[in-house]
Amino acid sequence: MSIWKNLHWIQKTIIGVFVMLMVAVMPELLPLLDLGGIELIFGFVLMNLKIAKYWLHEKYQRARELASSVVTAFLGSALAKPKTFIFHGGMCSVVLFFTGSFLFSSVVFLPVMFANGYLV
Repeated sequence: MSIWKNLHWIQKTIIGVFVMLMVAVMPELLPLLDLGGIELIFGFVLMNLKIAKYWLHEKYQRARELASSVVTAFLGSALAKPKTFIFHGGMCSVVLFFTGSFLFSSVVFLPVMFANGYLV
């Protein structure tokens, strides 16, 4: 406990933020924070850092795969074709100009989004 008291307030803040982020990733450490204090939880966080790294890496890989599939789906859709995009963009602009409603103008894009690649 004396080590914690000897730390500067900036060091305490950095450790506190780090521990809060790690507890958000590993909620099973929350009872240890209540029972043992900041030093115990910091020690367990450092021990579990490798597990947290693998967990975050897995989430990152899933996000990359999702982004890749979204880009692939968009590039294969009818909206990615210049002729279709210009036509629907023009119609959306005309509807937006006459109605003043973004909701009505976005309805012009919906059939193309739902039909994906069947229109071309």
